[in-house]
Amino acid sequence: MEEYREYIKFAFLVLEDNKNWMDFKKVMLKSIPPRMRRSFSTRDPKTKKQSLNSFERKMIDIYYGETGIKLKLESNHD
Repeated sequence: MEEYREYIKFAFLVLEDNKNWMDFKKVMLKSIPPRMRRSFSTRDPKTKKQSLNSFERKMIDIYYGETGIKLKLESNHD
């Protein structure tokens, strides 16, 4: 998880006070190298809904510890 810290800081600079998990995830996926993207979840193939995996929950905790902002997965995400 340590290798993601600089990218997390970059995402905070881009997002500022935004608390939306999907916005954070988009910034992260665009900025990290392809080999580091594997840990992120994908949408459910049938429902197309997002859900958080344990890696993403840990990333949310780290982001909160670094920034004081608790990211949330909105229920109306697409």
